[in-house]
Amino acid sequence: MNIQKLMKEAQKAQRQMAEAQERIAAMSVEGSAGGGMVTASATGEGTVTRVRIDPKAVDPDDLEMLEDLVTAAVNDAQRKAKELQEKELGGAMGGLSGLGGMGGLF
Repeated sequence: MNIQKLMKEAQKAQRQMAEAQERIAAMSVEGSAGGGMVTASATGEGTVTRVRIDPKAVDPDDLEMLEDLVTAAVNDAQRKAKELQEKELGGAMGGLSGLGGMGGLF
């Protein structure tokens, strides 16, 4: 294999990875629980930026249920952020498949 071609492909993949990471940082996802009673917004990187709670979900006699709904909504948002990352970064790393199988490392 030509080392110059290999280096050029690696640089291209590195640029694509950086571009994908920038896109991810600018994206957002939303997770929910309890039929939308609790929603959590997160960046594409998985940082939770907002939690919204429908007042109907607040029962002073059952705070444990509300805690469970918030936890589930946050987990859902973070799962969606991870899926987004895999999708975006997987596309950026697809260019490495031509590097003698090195694409499987990512």
